[in-house]
Amino acid sequence: MTYKGFSRAALSAAILTLAACGGGSGGGGGTTSVPEGTPGSVERLIFPVVSASNRSLFDMYTTDGSAEGTGLLKDFNEGQPAIQQFNGRNPILFDDGKFYFSAQSPNEGRELRVSDGTEAGTSVLVDIEGSSGPLDLQWMDGKLAFSAGTTGSAREFFVYDLDAETLTEIDVGGVASINIQGMQTVGNSIFILGRGVTSDSRNVPALYVSDGSQEGTQLVFVEGEPVGGVAVKQPTESLAVQRAEAPANTPYVLADGDYYPTNIQPHSLTSFAGRLFFLANNDPNNQSSLLLYSVAEDGSDVRRELGEDVTFVQNLTVVGDTLYFYADRRINAANFTRHVYAYDGTTLHESGDFPEELFTSNFYSTSLGLFIVTSNNVYRTTLEDGEFSFKNMHPGDTMTTYVGVKSRTQFGELFTEVDGTIYFVAETIIAGQPAGDELWKTDGTPEGTVFALETNDLTSGDTISSSPRSLLTRYADVALVSGEVAGKLLFSAYDNSPTPKLHAYISDGTAEGTVKLMELPNQVYRSP
Repeated sequence: MTYKGFSRAALSAAILTLAACGGGSGGGGGTTSVPEGTPGSVERLIFPVVSASNRSLFDMYTTDGSAEGTGLLKDFNEGQPAIQQFNGRNPILFDDGKFYFSAQSPNEGRELRVSDGTEAGTSVLVDIEGSSGPLDLQWMDGKLAFSAGTTGSAREFFVYDLDAETLTEIDVGGVASINIQGMQTVGNSIFILGRGVTSDSRNVPALYVSDGSQEGTQLVFVEGEPVGGVAVKQPTESLAVQRAEAPANTPYVLADGDYYPTNIQPHSLTSFAGRLFFLANNDPNNQSSLLLYSVAEDGSDVRRELGEDVTFVQNLTVVGDTLYFYADRRINAANFTRHVYAYDGTTLHESGDFPEELFTSNFYSTSLGLFIVTSNNVYRTTLEDGEFSFKNMHPGDTMTTYVGVKSRTQFGELFTEVDGTIYFVAETIIAGQPAGDELWKTDGTPEGTVFALETNDLTSGDTISSSPRSLLTRYADVALVSGEVAGKLLFSAYDNSPTPKLHAYISDGTAEGTVKLMELPNQVYRSP
């Protein structure tokens, strides 16, 4: 096993982390403007471009905000696409002026790379024997944590110390770790959703916790096992006795007589209030009734956070010190009501009736608070003195329908914040005629929600969409940027040529401040 590294300064305290990764919180990536010369900032952004020949593969491109400064970051794979998509498990991490991601090359295979946004500043960071296919990249106590394949066909947990340039491989279960499904940092610990062995020798999902060392890595529980059975970490007596006396809708600590949750949703792993929160079933025979669970940072207790009458929990989204989601509350055996909820770890606030259907909604964390986006509208949500309000950002008859996730164009949905301005896509009316999917922006008020620009304006009132989509949805950490890329939105859209072609754009939200950077593979279907 070999590795390559470099020295770097201490972690920048200014890193902002996107909520997008977990449990329906969805959302495109974005950029945050910082003053010129801020340590750790960059004047170039990197972004993925889908291959025209294989939509599960892409290459990394870079831009300084100009057309002439935009192009392939590096030909890693001799003219072939270099990066494989794994449903959000292989993000582009950022810190201290460096980008981290995995890419394929003939010599090293698929390994971890580091880049400052230039070809000369791009190199292999860690080269594990074979083609390791790193996934689940995230920061852990100032170190880079990830999962990767080994020559024994197992996917193991690795921690790379960038200062010491040392790589630590951690076994989280031997052959049982073949399928690590996800990881999430909580404080100075990291949780790994891997595999474990039940008391009757079945190989099933299991949760581990680690401090980044082999000796500090322990099994928390095996899915569906009795509490007190196959687990290293056990609830303390003071916590366990709460389970029988816990009032409705307060945390309920699992202990003897209970079973550990099953069917953990990997995308729902969320760090909140010093604990790991996740969605799972309490009944292996009922895979649709998701409940909210959490685990202490050190793995010492597992608890169900809400009463069993609050189920079908979706869209875990952290905004400040509040966890938002929607869920069903059971009235009786046949009737349920669906609400938005806010939870601070002890107190649960339930909204009144939401104006629209929540089932197809997405939740987004922004500096302006929680936004709930339905198929028809964008709502800014506030919680004051325990009372919810939902303010519709719909400006009138110029915007007809919010456009949700559309995987057919690059990386899907665009709902992105840049310097306090939120950009999104909606079906649009221009001069009384439908213009298709176009770019909008809002400052969080109905009057401040306005049509931003149409990149495809062939004729007045044409019905061919520009179809803007985010190009930064693979970012796990907001890049600190300066120069021409500061305060700009990076997105893909169709241009105004006679046969509209998909291009990368960077924009300050105005037509005059929009730059066409490069043509993208036009391999997607479009219709009026």
